[in-house]
Amino acid sequence: MTTEPSITSSPPPQGDRGGGVRHADAPLAWAISIMVHLLVLAIAFLVTWSVVDAEETEAPALISAPLPPPTFEPVTTLERTVASFPSQPANTAVEAVPEVDSNDLADLLLAADGLLAGSAALDINASGESALPHISFGGVAAPAARRIVFVVDASGSMIGAYPAVIDQIEHSLRRLDPRQSFSLVLFRGGDADELPPRGRLRPATAPAIDEATAWLAGRTPEGRSDPAAALRIAFSLDPEVVYLVSTDITGAGVYEIDRDALFSLLDEINPVDASGRRNATIRCIQLLDEDRLGTLQEIARDHGPADSDETGFAFIGRRELGLE
Repeated sequence: MTTEPSITSSPPPQGDRGGGVRHADAPLAWAISIMVHLLVLAIAFLVTWSVVDAEETEAPALISAPLPPPTFEPVTTLERTVASFPSQPANTAVEAVPEVDSNDLADLLLAADGLLAGSAALDINASGESALPHISFGGVAAPAARRIVFVVDASGSMIGAYPAVIDQIEHSLRRLDPRQSFSLVLFRGGDADELPPRGRLRPATAPAIDEATAWLAGRTPEGRSDPAAALRIAFSLDPEVVYLVSTDITGAGVYEIDRDALFSLLDEINPVDASGRRNATIRCIQLLDEDRLGTLQEIARDHGPADSDETGFAFIGRRELGLE
């Protein structure tokens, strides 16, 4: 009987028994252990922090007690508290209010009306804006206007009165404010001399008035009196008020101009509209000597407000001008 050799596996070497498995699983086990410990520490920290925070932010306990039952007391039993003031001696006399005489009151009202009329700061229109200052020249007032032109005689007959006219024009301009504008046109030597810049009005500012006054002072009265060219220039500026100042508007002798032609010119450049009104109001000042023809008076009447009894005219003689 033949015996087949038995095949038996030889045992693994002693050093390699299970060694491969142990070396592969060891790092993973350590990692899991470390993570578990960290997780436990984190949970412990969060629990501790929550307890401490709850102790610090815990609101104090409120002690409440039930409200007492409402009671109703009759109004008649409530006590009144009266503020005490120093008592006035019985023998103290009460000052009597003085009686105002009716005539004195009327005078006060008239004075107040005068102050309101002359004060631009107190004169307020419907829009809340302070009203324009009123215009005055030589004692002749004109309606408050935004566009004013002075047409002034600077012919040879004005030599004595010209300095006083300059002072009066400056005084009138100083009463205006920058919302108003002005210009000056002189008639002398039969021609017109317009304040520069020509063809437009200037705002009534202090520098503009200073320049206008200096310009007037630099002009010398000369030649004959013919206002036609000056009036045409003045009305080309679309004025609301024109002051016409002259000694003898129509001249005399060989220099006399036709009076009817002057009125025709004024009707042409300042016509009457359908309502009977004119575009501009003309105020006239007669200087030195009275005009027997009353030309300036008639111009002021024809070219003044249609619904007013104002004459719009004044005569200023030599004595008033300091020439006598």
